[in-house]
This record gives sequence, structure tokens and C-alpha cells, in this order.
Amino acid sequence: MGKAGLGRRGGLLAVLGSLLWVVCWEIVSVVGGGSRAERLWRTLLLNPAILLIMVGLIGFHRRQARRLGRLSRIGFSLCLLGTVTMLLGNVVEFWVSEYFYGTQTPGWVMMGVGLLMLPGGLLLLGVGTIRARVFTGWRRGAPLGFGVVLTAAVILLFLSYLAPTATLGSTLSSLAAVSPYVVIYAFALGWAVLGYALWSEKSV
Repeated sequence: MGKAGLGRRGGLLAVLGSLLWVVCWEIVSVVGGGSRAERLWRTLLLNPAILLIMVGLIGFHRRQARRLGRLSRIGFSLCLLGTVTMLLGNVVEFWVSEYFYGTQTPGWVMMGVGLLMLPGGLLLLGVGTIRARVFTGWRRGAPLGFGVVLTAAVILLFLSYLAPTATLGSTLSSLAAVSPYVVIYAFALGWAVLGYALWSEKSV
């Protein structure tokens, strides 16, 4: 199978990964955080989800790698490092820090650091994708749009933790209350769109 075929398959895997991501967090919201069931489902679903998303990211990069500049390569590296850090954080949270030290904090911190790498990486990769002119139509703007949406979602998440509810307007306060779900679904939707863009691009 050629590079295009491998890339298209990677796009489908990214879509599957985004679905597993959503299913996992929906199950966790039912079984409750900090439970043994959370450990089980996040091991069985979240780890594969992130791995599949990484495959899609690599496929998207490979499809246009020869025409990307240095900043775009930095953006891809940030995205890859961010997803790897999130994966390691998910493993460390339950199977290292909690198992040996009785705390989940290091794992959560790692996942948060990994998440913070993604918006900047996607924005750089998005600008490079537009300049490379490899993808056609709306696909060319997919990573940049994903970066903008994820940036807004992460900012909202930070506002919900840093700013007292009383200092926010009613609309912002309502959004802040659901900010974790905004991030979860923005993350999933972005990777699904990016994966579909990779799968549906047939001009390369």
C-alpha cells in the first residue's frame, strides 16, 4: 500500500480514536471519577483512543511533509509530543502514581501539560498546511480551525478554574460550569474532522 493509502487509513483510525475518546469520558461520567471502574475504562478505551489519534496525526503530516516549513514541523512535533504526554499521563495516573504513591496528581498534571501543547502546535501546523497547498477545499483549513476551537476551549477551562464565578457574566459562568465537556468534545470533534479530511483527500 502506498503513502496515500496508508494516510487515508490513518484518517479513519483518527476518527475511530475520537469516538473512543468520547465514549470513554461519557462512561467515566457515569461510573464516577476516582473509582476502579474509571481506571478500567480509561485503560481499555482512552489509551487506544490517543494512540489512534497519534496515527492520524502522523498520517496527516506525512501526506504533506515535503512541502512544510520549519515552523509547521515544529507544530507537528508539539502536537505529537502533546499526545504522547497525554498518553503517558493517563498511564502514570493510575498505574504508577496512584498504585505506588496513592495520588493521581502527577498523571493529571502530565495530561494537562500535553493538552496545553496542542493548541499552539495545531495553529502552527494549520498555517503550514494552508501554505503547503497539498490538501484541497475545506481540508486545507482543518488543522487551523481545530487549533482555534481548541484554544478557545482551553481558555474557557482555565477561566473556570482561575476566575471566581461571581466575576464572570451569566453566559460565561454557564459555559465555565461545563468547560471540561467543552474541551472533551472540542478535542474529539477536531480530531474527527482532521481524520476525515485526511481520509477524504484524494488529490495527493
